[in-house]
Amino acid sequence: MNSKTIAGPAKVPVASTSFNWQAAAPIIALVALVVVFTVLNPNFLSAYNASNLMRQSSVLLVLAVASTFIILMGSIDLSIGSIVTLSATIGALLFEKYGPVGLIAVPLVGLICGVFNGVLFAYARLPSFLVTLGTLFMFDGFSLILSDGRPRPVSTRTFDTAFNGTLFGFLPIVTLWAVAILLLAIFIASRTRFGRYLYAIGGGEKVARLSGVAIERQKFLAFVLSGFLGGFAALLLIFRLQAATTGMGASYLLTSIAAVVIGGTSLSGGVGGPQKTLIGVLVIAILTNGMDVVSVQPFLQTVIMGAVVILAVGLTINRASLSLIK
Repeated sequence: MNSKTIAGPAKVPVASTSFNWQAAAPIIALVALVVVFTVLNPNFLSAYNASNLMRQSSVLLVLAVASTFIILMGSIDLSIGSIVTLSATIGALLFEKYGPVGLIAVPLVGLICGVFNGVLFAYARLPSFLVTLGTLFMFDGFSLILSDGRPRPVSTRTFDTAFNGTLFGFLPIVTLWAVAILLLAIFIASRTRFGRYLYAIGGGEKVARLSGVAIERQKFLAFVLSGFLGGFAALLLIFRLQAATTGMGASYLLTSIAAVVIGGTSLSGGVGGPQKTLIGVLVIAILTNGMDVVSVQPFLQTVIMGAVVILAVGLTINRASLSLIK
């Protein structure tokens, strides 16, 4: 007798009900920080402090968005803070000679820096870490040479309303510039071919190349875009500080990268995006501002910031996707 194989009942896919802690962790951290600082000092939620918080985080948001495009490819840009410094320095010198018109060059200087990084990384095929580590020193060195190591004042009021003004008495216009950059970045990352290619490169460069993606061109364009945004952030910083100083962008290097990682964009590339970076920026901005409001000792603030970054990486990293941890 021939035996018959009787098929069992078809398995119906069941939607997973497990909670995605990795995606939720940055948002939970954000809410927790707001609650803690509000309890410690009710003035944390005042309109004045909210306005101050938005103003402080605007430059960081632009630079974190710039870093997001690079990290999505699985690369890194260590020169973003130095691009800010060099762009601001050249802009201040041009302001001394040509007046407010000279400040138009500030984003263009950032773009040129991005072109230089992009050529070395994409076409000379040098590791992004080493390329941008080298240009970090180069751009800082050029800034010191051009400025003689002295602050350069930019005391213009011509565009002050367009950058330093407020709407409705509390909403800084500089924040609107930063949000506009963020929305444009989200559109580029999610709705354009260039954005999809960045995810593809970060997810698997060999597969992307076999699929017909022009890898070198996309890498180059990512660094050009990042450099331009670095220059634009320098312009915002000039109007806020009314000067260009040596090392003015240095503090934004690690915080911009930290904001990207805390938000949930993977350092290995292919996962995340500008919309997640916004959460990371808010976490860092609220943490920094809140520690000032509750009078945490400045040196201790640095220790706490480092611990938060380590904790955030530990909570958000997808260890299952890592075949080897070095």
